[in-house]
Amino acid sequence: MIHQRCIVPSLAAMAGLTLVVGLGAARADAPSASPADRPLVSVNGTVLTTQDLQNFARTVTAARGQALPEQEMLDTLIDRELLYQDAVAKGYEKRPEVVKELDNERRALLANYAVSQTLRERPVTEQELRKIYQDKVLSQKINEYKARHILVKTEGEAKDIIAQLDKGADFSALAKSKSIDTASAQRGGDLGWFAPTQMVPEFSKAVAALKKGKYTEAPVKSQFGWHIIALDDIRPVQPPKFEDIKNRLEAVVENEHLSAFVSDLRKKAKIESKIGSK
Repeated sequence: MIHQRCIVPSLAAMAGLTLVVGLGAARADAPSASPADRPLVSVNGTVLTTQDLQNFARTVTAARGQALPEQEMLDTLIDRELLYQDAVAKGYEKRPEVVKELDNERRALLANYAVSQTLRERPVTEQELRKIYQDKVLSQKINEYKARHILVKTEGEAKDIIAQLDKGADFSALAKSKSIDTASAQRGGDLGWFAPTQMVPEFSKAVAALKKGKYTEAPVKSQFGWHIIALDDIRPVQPPKFEDIKNRLEAVVENEHLSAFVSDLRKKAKIESKIGSK
């Protein structure tokens, strides 16, 4: 097996700064509730509303990876409120470690809110999307390759196989009898069509350097062993349609907006390293 465990989409590499916006809005008791935020239950006089439940549900769902039934979610929210009230009654919020953690949570909340506002104030335009599609997608010339390989444990074995190929030996026959990649060996070393990102870097680099119909003149070392690679065919990859990746492009542009905003903040800020200072 020479495929990497995951294939990284090229668009993912475009995003320079990734900040997740997950705002759990702070609850504020109000004398009256709007139709969109109605009371649900009172816990020792504290009213929990539909907005409280929505915010809590978003947090729980993100943490668990799945949503709870509504009644179970409400019961869990009530339990949290009871624990909160008990902690306040015991003065836990005054403990130094809790004060520090609350300050950290407050900073995270406000930082995320600043992200949300920044993206809201500078929405992504169609022109920006079209430009990044042209610059980062259409302009990329990516090929797929159809190749065979023979994988062995040592460089000496690989050199011996290359010598046999130089004398006219059949590549597929040698793959079936010599290759330790048993899956491809059964097919005469055939790996089918693949993109460079699907293979380990050493393998992809060697394939890209080959001419169609040729095999590597020197063994190629990777984490799996030593390869002899034969390139059978090359074809260009058709870029995805704009509409099919529009949402991903929006995320890329949003990251660019955010990166520019944070970069500007850094330029204006006075940042002094205290590492190593006494």
